[in-house]
Amino acid sequence: MVAPSRPHHVDSGFSAVFRNRIDSRLVAFDCVTLAVIAVFINGDEGLTAQLISVCGVILTLVALEMAGLYRPRLTLSALDDLPRLAAWSIITSGTVFAFSRPGVSIVRAMIYAALVFLALFIVRAAYYIVVRRRRRRSPAARRQTMVVGDGLVSVELIENTRALPELGLDVRLAVSDNPMPELVATGVRVERGVDDIRAKATEHGIDVVLVSFASGPDSAMVAPLRACDELDCEIYIVPRLYEFVSLSPSMDRIHTIPLMLVRRDALRTWYWKIKRVFDVVAVSIALAVLALPMTLIACAVYLSDPGAPILFRQKRIGRGGRLFDMLKFRSMRPVPEGTSDAQWQPTDRIYPLGRFLRKTSIDELPQLWNVLCGDMSIVGPRPERPHFVEQFASSVPRYGDRHRVEVGLTGWAAVHGLRGDTSINDRAVYDNFYIENWSVWLDIKIIVRTVGAVFRGAGS
Repeated sequence: MVAPSRPHHVDSGFSAVFRNRIDSRLVAFDCVTLAVIAVFINGDEGLTAQLISVCGVILTLVALEMAGLYRPRLTLSALDDLPRLAAWSIITSGTVFAFSRPGVSIVRAMIYAALVFLALFIVRAAYYIVVRRRRRRSPAARRQTMVVGDGLVSVELIENTRALPELGLDVRLAVSDNPMPELVATGVRVERGVDDIRAKATEHGIDVVLVSFASGPDSAMVAPLRACDELDCEIYIVPRLYEFVSLSPSMDRIHTIPLMLVRRDALRTWYWKIKRVFDVVAVSIALAVLALPMTLIACAVYLSDPGAPILFRQKRIGRGGRLFDMLKFRSMRPVPEGTSDAQWQPTDRIYPLGRFLRKTSIDELPQLWNVLCGDMSIVGPRPERPHFVEQFASSVPRYGDRHRVEVGLTGWAAVHGLRGDTSINDRAVYDNFYIENWSVWLDIKIIVRTVGAVFRGAGS
């Protein structure tokens, strides 16, 4: 008999960060450990040193979180965490210690950093022992799990979770459109409807989704899994030919089966959420610095064709299909009355100044205002017109998936030359690659490459 499931929810804020994505207890233990070390080391120091120590604690916790060391893992091993824990804790704490004490010897800084690492490692090892023991003894400590797949790998996953309760998984449901007899024989409830994983995860209060192999094509799983992007659950995928897959720090395992975590950082991490803060600060500074040049450009645009509007407004589609007016400096003569502008490059209407503005991407500077208003981000998929969005959504695979995040001034597709009259299919692939693989560093790379492209006159 299947126990009643608890209600599930969609992450609409910071809730998922502190439930399934971050081990908040481990964060708390590390915070206390770092604070104790800071008080012990800086007990007789001044207020400035104490404040810097507090900042050091925060920076160390942030560094460890961004390194993935607070993600709840299935197989808990302090030794598996040791290399990353050593690198991030030693570098961060040692740097802060040296910065807070100008002139301190490098030996003292390294001794302090080694002490921080050793304390964090001991805490982590002890914590993992307690968690593994609690998982074995208490079914309530295990996360509700759903296995998606038809065959023997799904069966092996189910059997391993039962044999290894310290993994903290309780398989409540198997989803398969063509289940093998061995899967049915496990006794786990089997439901059809692989294309509706989101609804099943919500209905059964699922914390972990394990995706193995199905009889259908792998491509059929992409859309159902992306529909779960903002659900408060972790999604793991068994890679093809997993016998040859070497475990990386971002992967997990059940017995000897490696699992790739579907990151979804662009939709579920706190540092994506503060990306908006960066956008507002950066764009505000840019608008202040560029106020005079933009005024001069506006005057030049007006004088090039007196009477015509300085700014060109065009309807574009943003995140979630939202419509907004994207701004540009006008680079073309207005469309003659009674004609259509639904074409890619109407070069016959571009005047000389407009050609220069387009080549240098200066015509897109007013979009800084779009970013400030929240219509766009600095980095993201480039927005498209409603007419083409409707057309491409029905003809280009996964095109609609690119609207999962805010559109941007520049993006991964744009810096690879996929703008204007280029392959829409390639553009969708690159935009979705950006979303799936987003990181702070990826945004930095895109911004740097955009600046380089603008200075070369190659556009953004």
